[in-house]
Amino acid sequence: MLLTLKTLFGRKKYNVSPLALRSFNLKYTNAKQILWHQVDVFQWQVNFVLKETQYSALFNSQGKWMETVSLVTLDNTPDSLKQKFEEKYNRDGILQIHHVQTPEKSQYEIKWQNGIYAIKLQYDIKGNIIGRVIL
Repeated sequence: MLLTLKTLFGRKKYNVSPLALRSFNLKYTNAKQILWHQVDVFQWQVNFVLKETQYSALFNSQGKWMETVSLVTLDNTPDSLKQKFEEKYNRDGILQIHHVQTPEKSQYEIKWQNGIYAIKLQYDIKGNIIGRVIL
């Protein structure tokens, strides 16, 4: 069973798993500007605004929250992460920073470039680097 929701202008309709919708409404009670998108048969992505910050969350058809991603600035990351990043990299090279939260962990992904190459640096909330990928 799927629920049908209309967009703000009532032009398009989206089928949303009622369990995903219920889980979202319980987790993000004050969300605004909500827009659902079906990713595949079993997953729904929802974009929304909460306290003037834009988020994207993923829920499965059983209503399990899988992840939430938001765009942040370096100043909105933990101090230990900011310090460790600035020891090796220049702020001017930052393209974007995402805060990624899942049921298991919370981490930050910084896309950075120096004019020659771009990399994605992954940090845990303590500022430890947990991954590095050349883009």
